[in-house]
Amino acid sequence: MISRISSAAILILVTVIFRPTVAISAFLNVAILNSGFHRDIHYNLRFGGIGRMSCELLLVQHLPASIYVNTDQLVDMKRFNKISSYVPLYVDVEKPTSKSEPFTVYLYDTLRREVNITLPIHFRYHDPSERKFERIQVESPTVYVQCHNVQSSKHPPRTLSTARLPCSSSSHIEDYDKLAHAALCDWDELEFNNLPTVISVLIPVGNSRSYRFVLPATIVVSWIGSMYLIYVILKVGRRVNKKLL
Repeated sequence: MISRISSAAILILVTVIFRPTVAISAFLNVAILNSGFHRDIHYNLRFGGIGRMSCELLLVQHLPASIYVNTDQLVDMKRFNKISSYVPLYVDVEKPTSKSEPFTVYLYDTLRREVNITLPIHFRYHDPSERKFERIQVESPTVYVQCHNVQSSKHPPRTLSTARLPCSSSSHIEDYDKLAHAALCDWDELEFNNLPTVISVLIPVGNSRSYRFVLPATIVVSWIGSMYLIYVILKVGRRVNKKLL
């Protein structure tokens, strides 16, 4: 009887000691909202088993050359605490897609059960083509965490690798000359339970076949409009001169 009790106690003790550690559950859903050339990327992140763990969250979104963000718009959103972002370069909003380069946007937040981030994006104009629409793909973002009390948590985050990326303080940089000199910190890449998919968007493109018609018509209409404005200006000028005399 005593041996059976001892065996059961040892079995329970071994089970408790060697019980596998369950990491926090993490899910990511990405959607592009609105329509036209001005849209929003909405990120919905849900975490389970966080407990008392204190972590900072970093979402790294790579954008293709056909998409840009308005840094002035992001600055205004920061003032109202709607977003915490860092763009490591000056974004020229006037460039077309053919003269632009891909870049990366860093979005910061704190780790909690549910995190919602909305990033306003804008699509650049494409060169005229025989196609009516251009398909643009937006890759799924990579998410990193920086935790301070992992040892006290029963469910540590399930990470893949470590990377040196801009610290959360980078979101406060507004001087364009200092954008490339942001401080770097160690971030752990977070593994998700689901597999986020790549999102594709169709953007209308100018028809290159209409070039021979549109160009002469634009020149003729511009000349007619200019001549009419000159006529109106001279006519009004004569009336004003007569009144003054």
